[in-house]
Amino acid sequence: MPPGIVNMGSEACLIRLCGDEFVLLVSERSPAEARWLAEEIHCAVARVDDLPAWTISLGIAVVEPGETDVSAAIERADRSLCRAKARGVTVPRPEAASGLPLCPP
Repeated sequence: MPPGIVNMGSEACLIRLCGDEFVLLVSERSPAEARWLAEEIHCAVARVDDLPAWTISLGIAVVEPGETDVSAAIERADRSLCRAKARGVTVPRPEAASGLPLCPP
């Protein structure tokens, strides 16, 4: 497996883009499940007692059926993250290829 890629079983793959930026690809999840997973990750990080106080920022995007360019989904996740930060929330709403949120606020 190439450096920066962690196989997390048959359903997920963690990829280091650069520095402190990572992508977690998770297969066959609904937008609501993706948001739940993001919330779980955020809560798990917040519960770590042995580290200085720090937070993570998460963006969520769905790869649409037939979409072959994962980089477009990564860009949507980045926009989702930026909008979440602007709203002052820690877990964003998943974004579709249309640019519209897939889950209600």
